[in-house]
Amino acid sequence: MAPSAVLDHQLAIPDAATASQAAEAVDALERFLRRHPTVSTASVSLEADDDDSTLEIPGHALRLLVDILAQIANGNAVTVAPVHTELTTQQAADLLNVSRPYLVKLLEERKIPYRRVGNRRRVLLADLLAYKRVDDVERQSIANELTAEAQRLGLDY
Repeated sequence: MAPSAVLDHQLAIPDAATASQAAEAVDALERFLRRHPTVSTASVSLEADDDDSTLEIPGHALRLLVDILAQIANGNAVTVAPVHTELTTQQAADLLNVSRPYLVKLLEERKIPYRRVGNRRRVLLADLLAYKRVDDVERQSIANELTAEAQRLGLDY
């Protein structure tokens, strides 16, 4: 699959049965991880119910699998993309939940690195996620300041 195609597919919202099955898997895997804290240095085998095939999963991928299953258990659709994936400005704007013109403004202000391919801009997913982390921290800091000010003024009911 081409890197940009990773984010282009339609996400399927899990139904109740799938969410329930994912929740059971999360519980079982969490118990396993508690019993085997060094699993990241080993591999884990999965066996299929319908035949004799066994699949080896690297231990470091197991934590990611648990995180994905936890999101599915909460009813969320999930997509996985390599961090070196290049996004269009529309894909980047969608991930930040902002308009494309606002994202272009951020790019032109050099708040997010990008490169040009012809007359199009491309943004690395890793750079977009780094910007989002910094922006989230700044937003949380401002919210904490506003909350403290409201409490100081007695406006918190």
